[in-house]
Amino acid sequence: MSRRVFLSRHIVFWIFFTILGIWGQFFLPGTDFFTPGLVVLVQFGFLNAAFWLGCLWMLLLEGTGNLAFGTIILYYAGLAMAYSLAGVFFEARNVLFMALLFLFLAVFKKALVLVMAGMQDLGQSVFMDAQSVLVQFTVHLILWMLTYHFFNKYIMHELVRRKKPVA
Repeated sequence: MSRRVFLSRHIVFWIFFTILGIWGQFFLPGTDFFTPGLVVLVQFGFLNAAFWLGCLWMLLLEGTGNLAFGTIILYYAGLAMAYSLAGVFFEARNVLFMALLFLFLAVFKKALVLVMAGMQDLGQSVFMDAQSVLVQFTVHLILWMLTYHFFNKYIMHELVRRKKPVA
């Protein structure tokens, strides 16, 4: 597969992922659908694409929320820190590692929202509830599994699964 075809598939895949993420946030407001995409990009070594898509997704998420600017930036910084620190101890593509990472991120996101809402003196009461943490964790884990599978199957298949001809 030529580099041009690979790049066009790559771009179409992430545009489709972004549209699905925006659509998912319409049905589950306050739930982040983009983090599994960033994790998949980092797992496959596309750090440049992860940076630029992360910036785009940060702007999308910051623009749609009612919290002060910076909550998602802190959240993605926590993602980078947790992934790099935990990656020292675990295999980065292990499902258990992903489950622990996404559980940490779900609790971390809720804690950030609590802190930022408290700093802004929002009129509504915000509290730590297990339901929102569980929803965020479930969305992250299922979306990561689907994204990892489809990215590996439709984008990376030529680079990863190339078989040698039988002599």
